[in-house]
Amino acid sequence: MPLDNQTPDVDPIRIETDIHGILTLRLAGKLTGAVLRDAAERMVTAGRATRINGVLIETTQTSIAYEIADLVNAIELIMDELSPRRCAHVSHGERTRPYMVMESTARAFAVKLQPFACETEARAWLLQR
Repeated sequence: MPLDNQTPDVDPIRIETDIHGILTLRLAGKLTGAVLRDAAERMVTAGRATRINGVLIETTQTSIAYEIADLVNAIELIMDELSPRRCAHVSHGERTRPYMVMESTARAFAVKLQPFACETEARAWLLQR
């Protein structure tokens, strides 16, 4: 069997929950408005099954292909429906503007949002009381 066979693309949206009540959204690839909407809707569905203390959004393997309004709508849906205490955003350092938009949107829902470059630090921050 040749080693150059094409494999299907992996789902760009992965959602995980853990025993501490942290709902994690992992995104990969090109982030379009449709991907953000789908991710937000899937997070809300996953979050209804358990109590959510914090949300971790990991976007280190992504590129931006959305409008700011798409980002605002996705964050508003997540914050409104899940009502987490805290939200951590793990990404590379080139995301200043998206982070500022996410932070101001989360603040309107009284949710603390903090940027991180390391998922371990983000999880530790989310677990603080």
